[in-house]
Amino acid sequence: MDEFAAHLKTVQRFVYLFLSVCFFAWALLPAYRPIIAGLILGTVFSFVNAMYLAWKIRQLSESALQGKRKRGLGFGNRTAIAIIAMIIAYKLPEHFAMWSVIAGLISVQLATLLLGIISNKK
Repeated sequence: MDEFAAHLKTVQRFVYLFLSVCFFAWALLPAYRPIIAGLILGTVFSFVNAMYLAWKIRQLSESALQGKRKRGLGFGNRTAIAIIAMIIAYKLPEHFAMWSVIAGLISVQLATLLLGIISNKK
């Protein structure tokens, strides 16, 4: 489980770095604000999804160690979180570009995948 926590910390650092670059770009490039704001919104909701999944994985592993059977990983809840981000972008198209919200929603999962591949090669 120590390796799992280390991966989460690395993903968290990546998200904070990415968001800081996005906020910096949002401040410097006013013409691209809806696109950058969509990336920020999608990334924040993606990070919430990743943290929720990590919490559910910890619960599942603890229940497995105790010999209890636990139900699924909460796919419906994570889908609802993503849908909320899409609804916000749909209701406020002047502030958020829909396609950049979608790109932001997969950013943390893509970063997790890439970091996992890199750590396995080491």
